[in-house]
Parts: sequence; C-alpha cells; structure tokens
Amino acid sequence: MVKVKFVRSSGKIISFKIKGHAQPKEKQLDVDLICNSISVISQTTVIGIEEVLKIKVKYVIDDGFLNLNLKGQTLEDIERCQVLLETMILGLKSIEITYGKYINVEIEEV
Repeated sequence: MVKVKFVRSSGKIISFKIKGHAQPKEKQLDVDLICNSISVISQTTVIGIEEVLKIKVKYVIDDGFLNLNLKGQTLEDIERCQVLLETMILGLKSIEITYGKYINVEIEEV
C-alpha cells in the first residue's frame, strides 16, 4: 500500500511524505498505473514549486519514496506553494476514492 501523509501547521501544508508501492490482490489490476499516477502528481508538484515558483525546497526521492519539507522557507513562499500542494491532495484523494485498497492519504495538523 502507498501511504501518503501531509502535515499542516496553522492550516498550511508544510510537508508531505509518500512511501510504499501498491500491492495487487487481483492479478488483472495494473498497479503500475496507480503507482505511476501517484508519482506523476507528486513529482509534478515538486517541479512546479521549483521550476514555476522558483522556490528551492528540501526533498528526498527514491524508489517508492518522496519526502518534501518546507521548513526553513519564508511564510510568503509557504503560502505560494499552497495552491500546488492543495491540488496535489485533491489528485491523490481522487485516486484514493477509486483505489482505496492501494493508497491511503492522511492529513495531520500539528
């Protein structure tokens, strides 16, 4: 299962972590499609923050893992990232609605 955890502080998303892979129970389900969709949504968000907004962020990416943290960013830059991050949540939640056995999206307020 792919586990996604977003962390909010004062209502603003300040980090997210994605780890794991979809594990099929049905042989006919193409879980690569689920994993690829999650990767595209999350990596596009990182690209948008860095290339469109021109905000250098701390992130780690590896097979089945992506962690982004806005710690150390200005409040203005954190605010600028919110549209992309909120859109990312909507995209991943939409995958979760259809494929909830393979992805779990959690949002924690700290």
